[in-house]
Amino acid sequence: MYWLDGWKLGQSLWANATTYGETMLATCHVMGSRSQTIDTAMRNPLHGDYRELGKMVPEKVAAFGKAGSVMANDWTAIHGEMLDQGRDLMSVWLSWPPNAARMARIADRGSRLVLEMSLAGGRAMAPVHAAVTANDRRLRRRR
Repeated sequence: MYWLDGWKLGQSLWANATTYGETMLATCHVMGSRSQTIDTAMRNPLHGDYRELGKMVPEKVAAFGKAGSVMANDWTAIHGEMLDQGRDLMSVWLSWPPNAARMARIADRGSRLVLEMSLAGGRAMAPVHAAVTANDRRLRRRR
């Protein structure tokens, strides 16, 4: 429904901003905690927390891999819609005066595209957010 897309877009932007903020706050704590773990292991290798050190890279690769996969799927669908939009815009340009149904379709698709782009950003951020906030909770319990 065209008239609800603006409301849904606002909700999506708010959710994306909240997720981004939570991710950045959790990242600060995780980086601080892990920097201390790295420092301890470098200063005294016999007392390093190698279990924690071994988790650092694989969990980042997994989270960003999932995010990349989600982004690729979403952007494939969005690009298909953008090609359809371009085709309709070109047909308006080639056959003046414009058809009212085509113009309504262009407006509706444009609204959906903006919404889908925002939702795609939130879906791409979700795996990274989940990994960082889980690390933050786990590392806070340890200290």
